[in-house]
Amino acid sequence: MMKRLVFLLLWLIGVFLLAKNVPTWSIQTEYSDLLTPSSKAVLAKQKALRIEVFALPDSPAAALVNNFLQPLVGELVEVTVEYIDFFNNPKLIQTYGINKQGEMIVYSDEKKFHLSTLSYEAFFNGLKKIEQTEDQWIVFLDQIDGKSFDAGQSDGLNKWIKALSNSNYRSVVLPFSENMILPKEVKLIVLASPTLNFTDSHVDWLQLQISQGTSVLWLADPATALLQPGLSLLFDVMRTDAYHQGHLIIKAFPEHPVNQAFDRPLDFIEVMPYQTNNAVLWQNEQNQTLASTQEIDDSRLMVVGDSDFLSDAFLHSGGNLEMSFRLIDWLLHNDNRIDLPTIGSQGTQLHYQKNEILFFSGIMLILIPVILLVIGLIKWRKSK
Repeated sequence: MMKRLVFLLLWLIGVFLLAKNVPTWSIQTEYSDLLTPSSKAVLAKQKALRIEVFALPDSPAAALVNNFLQPLVGELVEVTVEYIDFFNNPKLIQTYGINKQGEMIVYSDEKKFHLSTLSYEAFFNGLKKIEQTEDQWIVFLDQIDGKSFDAGQSDGLNKWIKALSNSNYRSVVLPFSENMILPKEVKLIVLASPTLNFTDSHVDWLQLQISQGTSVLWLADPATALLQPGLSLLFDVMRTDAYHQGHLIIKAFPEHPVNQAFDRPLDFIEVMPYQTNNAVLWQNEQNQTLASTQEIDDSRLMVVGDSDFLSDAFLHSGGNLEMSFRLIDWLLHNDNRIDLPTIGSQGTQLHYQKNEILFFSGIMLILIPVILLVIGLIKWRKSK
């Protein structure tokens, strides 16, 4: 009788775990099932695309490109794929800045874009880029004693800037000066955890850019936010006394255009909760704000209480990189580009929240040993 109860208990635990995880499983029978409705709508609008692939048709690079293009080709009205010998066309290689086999040039009528990585985000961003009538530049302000933009710095943002470039976003790093005049093509300014105290004149310069329709992203940190009373007032940020030490995983997101259909975990490092009257973008389990947004006329402002989640060390953890594209799109008013596919990146990492870690720890450290102990006692009594 006791043995049956033990097996029944194990069966119930198994059913509970399956029920807990089955809703997150998604079975795709075709490549097209991987595309979101919004991405299919973007593809359906394309009249005729010509794709030049810099690789031989029977090469390993071409095989990777074919797999990449397969879910896209079925949704395009008209598409032509041409293969160009990477080694026998040095002039074309130099003209288009091709660095490796498998890179592509995508043409739509007389416009084109360079696809240097097999990224669906980069592909769709390229399509939207050739539809735009104006350039949209992102400026990262340097010399504000903030995050480094140099390569080789694990806590810097060099890899993020490269990822943005590979995904057809235009960005540049410029030294900050309160007298600098930005071109009209600049649509977004990024403040990467500055420790340089923004004086009244610095804040006035920012307010001037905002009044001219430029959006601003402030990547704050618990320590650096204390040094920025002017920025805190401008962005309506009141820091709390505590912050999350170590990693914080969040999987649930409030309703916000940036978060629509996003189902990947975000991995924060020493993120700062704060109080604000602005729209909440992310929050912790205690419903404290971790990121917020506001709109002022044609400008959009965003504050994130962590800059390390976009650093070289953690950029590819969870959905950090994919979410960063959404942040940029929203700040650039590219709302129709937010819900784009991140095919092939899910399921490659495991990220658990604290309550999930406690749950599994309880199973491994308490429940299973107790079950084994009960079984041992039963057998011991029988042997007596």
